[in-house]
Amino acid sequence: MNQLPFLSVSMITYQAEAFIAEAIEGVLNQQADFPIELVIGDDCSKDRTRAICAAYAEKYPDIIRVLPPESNLGIAANTARTMGQCCGKYIAVCDGDDIWTDPCKLQKQVAFLERNPDYGAVYTDVETIAETGAPIHDPEQEQIRAMYTGGDVFFKLLEANFINNSTAVFRRELIADHVVYPDRTYQIPDHIRWLHIATKARIHFMDYKSAAYRKHQSGLSVQVPKEKIKGNRSILRRSLYNIILTFHRHHRGHRLNREEQTLVFRRMCSVAFRPHGNSWQQRWQIIRLLPKYFPGLMGLWKIAQAKLTTFFFSSFKTMLLPDYW
Repeated sequence: MNQLPFLSVSMITYQAEAFIAEAIEGVLNQQADFPIELVIGDDCSKDRTRAICAAYAEKYPDIIRVLPPESNLGIAANTARTMGQCCGKYIAVCDGDDIWTDPCKLQKQVAFLERNPDYGAVYTDVETIAETGAPIHDPEQEQIRAMYTGGDVFFKLLEANFINNSTAVFRRELIADHVVYPDRTYQIPDHIRWLHIATKARIHFMDYKSAAYRKHQSGLSVQVPKEKIKGNRSILRRSLYNIILTFHRHHRGHRLNREEQTLVFRRMCSVAFRPHGNSWQQRWQIIRLLPKYFPGLMGLWKIAQAKLTTFFFSSFKTMLLPDYW
């Protein structure tokens, strides 16, 4: 590269020969007044994905780097490897089956972050497309869209992830101390990344669609194998241990309202008392912090109500729909 990139694009991919060229073209079409690089982590695809990426890298050697092949790592480890090779001040994410549809996406997002140093990331809305590229109605995305918000979003993210990976840009320095567990069963490392960033900085939402999220049968978010659901939850609890400690370090002494205390306390209890995922030393460290976030008897009652509702609803589904749940 002739210039050090100001922004790095992290793109992971696997078995995406039908989509990868569109994803790469969306990056190359960006109109930005700063140098960018595209770092592609192909996870040992068995189709022509790597060959297509290599052809683009040969044509655009000053922009595109394809990481050397390793054994199949899984989504979490491959994400960590790819982002670890990014050297820009900012990192943008574009998954190998998605498309950036706004050629000014990076320019707009970086301009906002440059003007607002207290913000650590920015994301946008997204359009859902089918395997063919045609727009489709997506009820799941409609539910996520209702959660879009900006500013201090840590507590909202504790409830659920609403940031689409391929729309986001963030400051690379904010993930320098981010711990990623390279477990093959873990398929949602982006949620923990946004939580980690949100413990330290605000996150901005731009209300427009900058990317197309492709929903197809081989997509990880469309169908998660049942045997991996338990692994996802276990790794999530291990990751929440680090998130909670980071939050405590950065927010020690800050006053939380009752809802915020209840939410943090509930997540801490999950880390401390749920089986699997954390060592006894880690659990004890969280248990020692519990009194600082105790939400009072009313908050405790709300947690108990939520747990009972979840328990009875899960039991009801199991009795009536055992083949599907």
